[in-house]
Amino acid sequence: MSFVLAFIALIIILLIYNAKVKDPKPIFGVYQVPGKWYYLKYVLFAAIYYYRKYSTKHTAAGTDGKAGRGVKAIADPADMDRAQQLSEHSKAFDAIFFISGSRNSNDKGIYTVMGCERRPMGICNALFYIGLPEKGLLCSKKIPETLLFGAEIGEFGAEGIKITPIEPMVKWNLSYKGQMWCQDDPSKTVEVDFQGEWKATSKYFDYDTDLHPPAVIRSIAREKWSKEYFEGLKTAHQSHYEQFGTLKCKIKIDNESFEFSQPAFRDHSFGHKRDWTLMHRYAFHQIFLENGTNMTVGVICQPSTASVFEVGFVALPSGELLPVKWVDLKLYQHGEAGQAPKDYAFTFGAGDEEYHVQVLVEYESIHYKSDEWEARMVERFCKFVVNNVPGRGVSEFHYRHKDGRPDSAAVNDPEWYRKMCHRV
Repeated sequence: MSFVLAFIALIIILLIYNAKVKDPKPIFGVYQVPGKWYYLKYVLFAAIYYYRKYSTKHTAAGTDGKAGRGVKAIADPADMDRAQQLSEHSKAFDAIFFISGSRNSNDKGIYTVMGCERRPMGICNALFYIGLPEKGLLCSKKIPETLLFGAEIGEFGAEGIKITPIEPMVKWNLSYKGQMWCQDDPSKTVEVDFQGEWKATSKYFDYDTDLHPPAVIRSIAREKWSKEYFEGLKTAHQSHYEQFGTLKCKIKIDNESFEFSQPAFRDHSFGHKRDWTLMHRYAFHQIFLENGTNMTVGVICQPSTASVFEVGFVALPSGELLPVKWVDLKLYQHGEAGQAPKDYAFTFGAGDEEYHVQVLVEYESIHYKSDEWEARMVERFCKFVVNNVPGRGVSEFHYRHKDGRPDSAAVNDPEWYRKMCHRV
């Protein structure tokens, strides 16, 4: 009898608590904060997450056929690390991205960025940047446009850009042949022939299984739960993995030749669809330090799934990979109005260490994704100092772009581009 009375009393207390205590409002109407049932939701989702993660033992798609939340999408790395078959959806995608930067903190750095997002109908969103002290920042011919045509089935690239898998999780080749324009003088173009060979120096890090579990659980427990919310989690899922390596480059720019080898990062994302309209913002940082440590750390705001999601990992020179546990960078405090900060700092945790990151932008460029320019990417080539160790790398800030595609005359106007990059 006493147990029944205690149970009834608990139910009454919970009902009163639910009626009297109000959930706090999201910051700027976007960024959710822990609500009145946060800790209960944390425990419930933790039970689901850990059950899935360990009952399936990381097998592909798990026992219920659903990837994510602790379960791999594809078990065999050889099947992951190649061009994926696109789904029937009009927003089907398969995206690969490479970033490299010199570790040397003296003078201006050397940077390369190449990426390709495969889409149906031989379309891709692809781009290429080179940053050289002698040349400044060079941009592939169509930037800020990235919509390219004529991609071959099963290949990454079009219109001079080509990214080719050679050995799964070990080696990729990159190439570009064509014109690039100079950011310092957008009316000036140069002929570029680029050949790059990327080789892995670390194991790959799979976002389906290797993220810090409490960070994943926090991101879900913070949100408002409903049937529609969990349906959205399923339909918006994307497989994503990342890896560090080295990029050996040979570049010919008009009649000048350059050769160098430097640390490099790559990622690969694929899924049923990628809908850029769902993404509000994100901020990622890929960092190569002089002591040989590499790191990638970011915060994502996709309100339909997780309005605050802290992700990334640290690759130590020993080969150990440490998932990021937390990040104190608040997106709403860093460029929420649309202009990404160029001199700022934040802290994150991985392993038993706290990492204090200082960021100073050297170059900045803007490009757009999707045929309707739904995503605005601010690509920043940066000096970093982490726990007093200098380095270099790239930071990408994403903004949901609601203005749509401008007319072609605006896109081809150098002054329009200068304004978009806040360089007037």
